[in-house]
Amino acid sequence: MTDFSRIYPFQTVFNFRDFGRYGTTDGREVSAGKLFRAAHLNRVSDEELDQIADLDIGLLVDLRYKPERERQPNRVWGTGPRRTLEFTPANGAPAHKVAPHEAFIEHELTEAEDARRYMQSSYRARPDDPGFRSIFKDTLHHMVETGEPILIHCAAGKDRTGTLAALILTALGVNDETILADFMLTMEAVDVEAFLQPAAQMMSERFGKPIDPEALRPMFGVEESYLQEALTTMGERDAYLRDALNIGEAERAELRARYLSA
Repeated sequence: MTDFSRIYPFQTVFNFRDFGRYGTTDGREVSAGKLFRAAHLNRVSDEELDQIADLDIGLLVDLRYKPERERQPNRVWGTGPRRTLEFTPANGAPAHKVAPHEAFIEHELTEAEDARRYMQSSYRARPDDPGFRSIFKDTLHHMVETGEPILIHCAAGKDRTGTLAALILTALGVNDETILADFMLTMEAVDVEAFLQPAAQMMSERFGKPIDPEALRPMFGVEESYLQEALTTMGERDAYLRDALNIGEAERAELRARYLSA
């Protein structure tokens, strides 16, 4: 089931991978080279940026909050993608001064179980969040209209990105077992152990309190229970796509025509 060749061996952008080439319930396959997911592009080298440019990505979807984008702005290849979507709060909600997960670390994180509960609750809330619904909807409708290769990302390319990737694969007819396997591939694509100590030190200095690296572990990795929380919130997936994102049968048929191979 797991195909490690889908992980790009980039050194300056993490968790970059193709989430195509999965089988669908109708016996077809998601096309390779059209669906990409990654962490942010703030530190990507010129050489690896050129390799990303070769993927002919037409849509870049940045799921980070504004403070994250301002602190670590993406480097963009050449003239960049034809279109970029950025997460913004919807319905007049105030802009975040810091990303919610950063506020949690600063004010509430003590031990690993705190982090695990936070991760589960954030996944549970995301499908009903108007801002995320808006960018999820815009992404899928761009795909319906253009059939272009897309790159979706957040900070680490696993949580917000993982939720949108699951929705895209669902719309294309991929089953939940495969979707969860793609979600868990972060644990092969990223050396979580290598990040824990440096991240804890950086955050301890930034937030002015000691942070145990082990307390961060549930936030730096992924667990199946996280995505299951989001899927449970969505409920019946066809209804969620139709009612929350305006992706009905006609739109799903167009998505499949554009992004599936025989």
